[in-house]
Amino acid sequence: MDLKTAVFNAARDGKLRLLSKLLASKTREEVALLVSEKTNGATPLLMAARYGHLDMVEYLLDHCSASIEVGGSVNFDGETIEGAPPLWAASAAGHLKVVQCLLDHGASVNNTTLTNSTPLRAACFDG
Repeated sequence: MDLKTAVFNAARDGKLRLLSKLLASKTREEVALLVSEKTNGATPLLMAARYGHLDMVEYLLDHCSASIEVGGSVNFDGETIEGAPPLWAASAAGHLKVVQCLLDHGASVNNTTLTNSTPLRAACFDG
């Protein structure tokens, strides 16, 4: 498994210690690049938000320069949602603490999916 995939899997699965070890020897620029690259259409931050890993979301934002607005592909109830930003994914999944963290870090409530679904709509209908 390559490093990009290992970083993605650690973020998706909420394995903060593993992620920290994977990135420990990397420069700040290398870390920023690794957490901005998409695997299966999603960034590590998007997956951490989707699955409610608050400590991972905080780490990616505070220590890895993860982009809070980059959207990607996420699955909900067997449907792939394209262009979903992390705030939308956390809202749709009902992860209130992650939503609050993303808002505290400046996530836009107006950033939408490719079908123009907002985080508020996702929270009302899905979360």
